[in-house]
Amino acid sequence: MSFGPEIRYSKWEMSAAIDEPDEKEVPQRQVSLRNTRQFYSAILSVAGLFIVVWGLILFPKYENPSILLLLLFFAIATQSTMTYLVGGNVSVSVSGAISFAVAGLYGPVAAGMAAAIAELGLWLLSLRLKNRDWYHELERLGVNSGIHGVSIFTAGVVFVFFRQVLGSGNFVLDAIPWFIGAIVGDQVNFWLLSIIIFLANGVKPKEVWRENRWAIPMNVLVMSIGGGLITLAVIQFGLLGLAIFVLPIILSAYSFRVTVNNAKKQMEKLEEMVTLRTQALADANHKLEALHKEKDSFLAVLTHDMRTPLTSIRGYGSILRDRELTRDQQTKIAKVILNSQDTLLEIVNNILELEKLQSGVPILLETSSFDLALLVKNTTESLETQALEKNITLNYDQIPSPIIVKADMSKIRRVILNLISNALKYTPESGLVSVKTEVNGRYAIFVVEDNGYGIPADELPTIFDRYSRVKGHRHLAIGTGLGLAIVKSLIEAHNGEISVQSEENVGSTFTFKLPIN
Repeated sequence: MSFGPEIRYSKWEMSAAIDEPDEKEVPQRQVSLRNTRQFYSAILSVAGLFIVVWGLILFPKYENPSILLLLLFFAIATQSTMTYLVGGNVSVSVSGAISFAVAGLYGPVAAGMAAAIAELGLWLLSLRLKNRDWYHELERLGVNSGIHGVSIFTAGVVFVFFRQVLGSGNFVLDAIPWFIGAIVGDQVNFWLLSIIIFLANGVKPKEVWRENRWAIPMNVLVMSIGGGLITLAVIQFGLLGLAIFVLPIILSAYSFRVTVNNAKKQMEKLEEMVTLRTQALADANHKLEALHKEKDSFLAVLTHDMRTPLTSIRGYGSILRDRELTRDQQTKIAKVILNSQDTLLEIVNNILELEKLQSGVPILLETSSFDLALLVKNTTESLETQALEKNITLNYDQIPSPIIVKADMSKIRRVILNLISNALKYTPESGLVSVKTEVNGRYAIFVVEDNGYGIPADELPTIFDRYSRVKGHRHLAIGTGLGLAIVKSLIEAHNGEISVQSEENVGSTFTFKLPIN
């Protein structure tokens, strides 16, 4: 399909031309340009109207007016299939070829009339009655009708002149007037339009030329070859030639319009997908940055927390190696070393557990039926020494009533051990820690309560997050901030729940419950 690119005034309107601001609110130069534009628009509109009226006056004198009517109809039809390419400033249309063909059949005035009427038809088809600025709608119609009417009229005049000068007789002599007329018509169209673009937008003609110069050869070829062939078809075959030659062009133009519009929709979808993917990538980058910060913070904490027990082990190990000590001194030093070793082991276990959680692999449970109350008693007893070192009273049920649950006993023991150890760590000397188990409906309940330092209200919502440690408590005990996150994961893996209630300088109560099968 032949097609002719063209730029149009409707795509170049500027805000000043639309909003018409008060003259006091805009610079004098803009007021001057606006007034000049309005005057220039009026001249174009009058020129287009004059050509249309002139053509209508001559209409009865034309030979075969039915063919002219069909050409006018086809000009409107092809103009209605005009397609704006991506970017919106350049459109594709074949109406120029039909209007130029009218020049070869009926002369320049009829050709200009066809071009102007085609613009009127397009304007009516694209008009939306609601919320329209009629002043600017009419201005747009007048400008486009005037530009295309004058440019095709001028092309027709040049075509007729060169055809009379060169005569006819061979293919080359017949083709030259068409090409020269098309070139002149294209350039008249361009410069008339460049002026209105400059007055409306302040865009210099050379910038418009640079952006759209690629369209000139195509437009010239479409006007000259298309116009010549349509004229030849009508001369040779009359109405039949017009139908055979023009209808496929109109159908092809419509098909092209549909294809381009579908391509635009696909591009819009692609742009939307790109936007979504870009946003997702940005979110992923933010998350990655947050993870890097968490990692750096974790490594800093880990380095600090591991250094303390390692220093103790090294120091007391050196004392055992280099000095003669009594049995009691050896026992005390061995206890410190073992406590430091337990601290290191807890850190390592937490790191290994974190690695499993981050890998996304579900926690594997080796379930069995056991007495939760007895497990709590035995685990609490193992921590009595830690309580005695700080003179903390550790209360628990010495003869508990059996509470049978089906769970992974080693993991539940780890949860209990972590919660009671935390209570002892963050309770001052001579404090109180109470541990109890009970049954409430379908759940076994474990509660550890202390009268320790407590957790500030603003830090409670994140207490079970990875690397989360109460800021004011970091100097009180070594830790990685992973223990409670792991505890929560283990309880939830058992379809249980864990919660905390705390008040700063009053104490904390951690509770978890497990379903009784």
